[in-house]
Amino acid sequence: MESVEQTLSPLRFDRRRGLREPISGTAVAVFQRPGRPPLLTSVRVADHGPGGLGVYCDAEIKPGTFFNLYPDDPSQPRRTGRVVRCQKLSTSFRLGLQFQQSLAA
Repeated sequence: MESVEQTLSPLRFDRRRGLREPISGTAVAVFQRPGRPPLLTSVRVADHGPGGLGVYCDAEIKPGTFFNLYPDDPSQPRRTGRVVRCQKLSTSFRLGLQFQQSLAA
């Protein structure tokens, strides 16, 4: 018989709605920073899910910052949204980007 600790799953603090799949690629991101000029920078894509991307960036970008993302692969669409996570790594930052949902007509 299993104990209560074995049958209960750990609390989930990650609010993602779906699974993340690792991918690679690069893109140019334009971050709209309040009271400052927009920041144009290259990002490296780490993973994707139903509502967004995980990317690596050389700049610290505060959660809530809006972005436009232009993939280097021309077959991929331009995306917009906001930064929902920024984690400092040793030499860069890991950002969580949430896509803006399109409204159906």
